[in-house]
Amino acid sequence: MIRIMLAAMAAVLLLQTDVTGEWEAQYQTPLGPQELKLYLAQEGPRITGHTTSEFGEFQIRGTINGDEVKFSWTEADAGKNIVVAVTGKVSGDTISGTAKIGERGEGPFRAERTGS
Repeated sequence: MIRIMLAAMAAVLLLQTDVTGEWEAQYQTPLGPQELKLYLAQEGPRITGHTTSEFGEFQIRGTINGDEVKFSWTEADAGKNIVVAVTGKVSGDTISGTAKIGERGEGPFRAERTGS
C-alpha cells in the first residue's frame, strides 16, 4: 500500500508544470495594455518571484496545481495599494488567463517564457 502511495505521489510530481524562469507578460487594464517582466521561482506548489515594469519592482506570491496557476502582486498607485491577481493555465512556455486589477476590473493576461 505504501509503495502504491509513493508511486502515485511521484507521478503527480513528474506531471507538475514548472514555471521557473523569466517571462515577458502583458495584461489589459482599463487604461490600456500593461507590459512587464516576471521572474518566477517554483518550489513544489509554491511560486515566488518579482515583476519589473515602468512602475517599479513588486514581489510575487502564488501557487500552481497541475497546469493551473494563481499569483499576485501589489502595486502602489497614487498612494493606494492595488492587488493584481492572475489566474491562468500554463501550456509549454505560455501562461494565459485573466488579470484582475483591484476593483478596477479585469482583462486578458498572457506571458511567454524568455529564459530559465
